[in-house]
Amino acid sequence: MRALTGVSVETFRHWRKAVPYLATKTGKAARFSFPDLLGLAVTNVLVSALGVHIAAVSTGIDALFRLLIQRPGIMADGVVVFVTSTTASLHDDNDMRQALAHPALVVPLAPLIVQIQHALSVMPSPSQAILPFPPETVRSGA
Repeated sequence: MRALTGVSVETFRHWRKAVPYLATKTGKAARFSFPDLLGLAVTNVLVSALGVHIAAVSTGIDALFRLLIQRPGIMADGVVVFVTSTTASLHDDNDMRQALAHPALVVPLAPLIVQIQHALSVMPSPSQAILPFPPETVRSGA
């Protein structure tokens, strides 16, 4: 997660306290889906590049994660995410004018998607040693 999104462990711990969706990602080895990684990357842009405090947009960020989970195949060029203090929405080039009717933070998704996909393609795949014996089914006598 750190290598793919640029979010440090300490930052993630802080965000987990502020964003209810991230609070579900617990344990030493939290599991992240592609939409989770994309949401973290968007959040990192909002906080790092735009200087937004996570507490000011925590409800909107929570809505963003839930929106991305509902639309996991969002790989289209020209798609941007609009985040307000309470909501999040996805828009493409055709309907951006309607979305601009309200103040919002806007982040294009295409560069973040490419960055994550590139990082995933160059990461070494975990290898498992070949077992010296075949797996065997074990049944209980109960």
